[in-house]
Amino acid sequence: MNITPDHWLDIAKRVHLKGGSDMLVRRFLVIHFTAGASALSSISWWQDPKARGASAHFVIDRDGAIYQCRPCNKTAGHAGSSAWRDPKTKKYYTNLNSCSIGIELVNGGNVYPTKFSDIPPTKAAHKNGGSVKDWETYSSAQLAACEMLSRVLCERYNLDDVVGHDDIAPNRKVDPGPAFPMELLRKACGFEGLPRP
Repeated sequence: MNITPDHWLDIAKRVHLKGGSDMLVRRFLVIHFTAGASALSSISWWQDPKARGASAHFVIDRDGAIYQCRPCNKTAGHAGSSAWRDPKTKKYYTNLNSCSIGIELVNGGNVYPTKFSDIPPTKAAHKNGGSVKDWETYSSAQLAACEMLSRVLCERYNLDDVVGHDDIAPNRKVDPGPAFPMELLRKACGFEGLPRP
């Protein structure tokens, strides 16, 4: 698994979504869940004008198949209104679509915890608050693909952090949620502990 000189993953299934601005510097990864049925259904939604520019660079289906919608030198509309603190310099950043790579995992989250998967749901409260709920459990194939992809991206672009959407927009987002092993992914990518606010 490698990133090609034109910023595409060599093994990804390409479903190119036009658009995006030049992204000269990539600082970190943002992990999301789609709250949807499949990778192709999410990509199809992003092509609808009602999606208002929502998109991501990568989508990982439940079977571990990786789709790429934008090259990593172009922005994608995955972060929205959010903020991130560089763990090295402590500087705050906004307009995070301009400097981050978005990875969406196909998962129903707490909206559809059992609709699309036969795996028993994960019962947990979200780290940002709320009651115990059912969350769709991520498949082992999907988590393995996410780890491999994240490691390749961190190495290729010398990234500074790996975070969840719920870390950069804690007041409005819950993805990837408590069923996602964020600390294990960060460790695999060379980072310690959980993301810091």
